[in-house]
Amino acid sequence: MKAVFVLCAVLAAFVVAVNGDAGRSACKDESEIGQTYPHHFDPAKYWLCETLGTAATEVDCPNGLAYMHLLKECIPWASYIWKKPEFPPTVA
Repeated sequence: MKAVFVLCAVLAAFVVAVNGDAGRSACKDESEIGQTYPHHFDPAKYWLCETLGTAATEVDCPNGLAYMHLLKECIPWASYIWKKPEFPPTVA
């Protein structure tokens, strides 16, 4: 029972430590405009920076596809490989 409590405490601390905006870019740097970034909680979504100074827009991949940041496109789930998400240069 003690192990379950410790596990729950560790998971709760992890959730609090993770960025609440799931890796959303703030798009505050010119280099971010037109770029896409992985959604940290949902592989079927990604972030798109369209306007300088405006936080990135959440975009859904078409049904049956997941976003692969290394390829910068949505690919079939069967080809998807999870990679540790990285943060964009500026975070919302």
